[in-house]
Amino acid sequence: MSSEEITRRKFIQNVAKYCGAGVAAMGLIGVNHAHGGSYDLEMPAHDGMWRMRDAAGLQSADWRKNGFVPPDYFEKKPETLVNGGKPVEWSHLHENYYGEGGKSLVALTMASAFDKDLKGDIRKTVKLIGGFEKSLKRTDRILIKPNMNSAHPYPGGGTEAAFLEALILVLKEDGYENLTVADMTGPWAPQDRVAKVLGIDSVCSGTKTPLVDWDKGKWMNIRNGRAEYLGRFGGKDGTVAYPEDLKNYDRIIYTPVMKTHYLGGITMSLKLSVGMLHRQDRAQQFHAFNHFFVAPAAAEINLPVRPDLIIMDGRRSFISGGPSHGEQVKPGIILASGDQVACDVTGIKLLQEYYPNMAQNKITTYAWYQKQILQAVKVGVGYAKKDEDIKLLLG
Repeated sequence: MSSEEITRRKFIQNVAKYCGAGVAAMGLIGVNHAHGGSYDLEMPAHDGMWRMRDAAGLQSADWRKNGFVPPDYFEKKPETLVNGGKPVEWSHLHENYYGEGGKSLVALTMASAFDKDLKGDIRKTVKLIGGFEKSLKRTDRILIKPNMNSAHPYPGGGTEAAFLEALILVLKEDGYENLTVADMTGPWAPQDRVAKVLGIDSVCSGTKTPLVDWDKGKWMNIRNGRAEYLGRFGGKDGTVAYPEDLKNYDRIIYTPVMKTHYLGGITMSLKLSVGMLHRQDRAQQFHAFNHFFVAPAAAEINLPVRPDLIIMDGRRSFISGGPSHGEQVKPGIILASGDQVACDVTGIKLLQEYYPNMAQNKITTYAWYQKQILQAVKVGVGYAKKDEDIKLLLG
């Protein structure tokens, strides 16, 4: 078919039509333009960004076309909602276990050469801020929330299998036996296919750690009263759905990858919570309004839930593009903190040490003015509010 027979815009519209919310997540044509917006506004600044977006969108479409995804995959089915779909009173909020003198601790270490000792690297990093014992008890039911965005090579797909395995082994060696890995993928659904490609299913089976697919569970609607964007589009009251499975854990560990995101600016520990958001809410709320508010909405997902510990992988990163495609660098570092804001501000500053060659990024501003950070501070997500609230520990 020649370019005269079908325009680029028509082609992408067709991809969106047949791929649904998955393409909205890739920033192509939004699923819900009911709130306005112009397709022309989605034209990237230059062809480098087009190549990244085309690759991501077409790979997603091909993946989904060749894998069975039910037609109602992106719908809030009444039988999957607890409490008859009415908002549930639930939260996982707590003190900053890794705080000292009113400051949020952030550990920064260099990983061993060629990742020869990932277990030792993780243990050393967490020890700098006080160790696992500051936030975890050996009787706790512990959720490890990785990044399982897509079936792309690390760092594009998210948490590397080897990194996850090292963390699980370290925890079990230290006596933390009641572990579960759970997540929900991006547009490369379903999770079992993504987990297999990434090797996460093998890690979980090999370490005898349950792997939970939130797509297959029940959901609880939660009303986030302080949200200004998420759950507010279309005159709604801030209600979005989270997995009911979250009630089954005493402690939560996040394992984000430090990288940029071409819609949200960054994807680190704040945006990792997107994997907890129901797919319908992702399409109709998170990616509404031509994707303009992805960054602040990402921060607001965290209003009812905070990780107890964050171990962020910065051994490889994207400094432009992202989450699945981008300009890759190798900082070779690992970070740990109990504060999403402090962790992500530190990650932004590290990535700002690099300068992209071809594609643009959205982290050229002062770290505290990055939209995710700005909104997190405004609505009370995290603990640190300025540089003076962070204590960086180098190992």
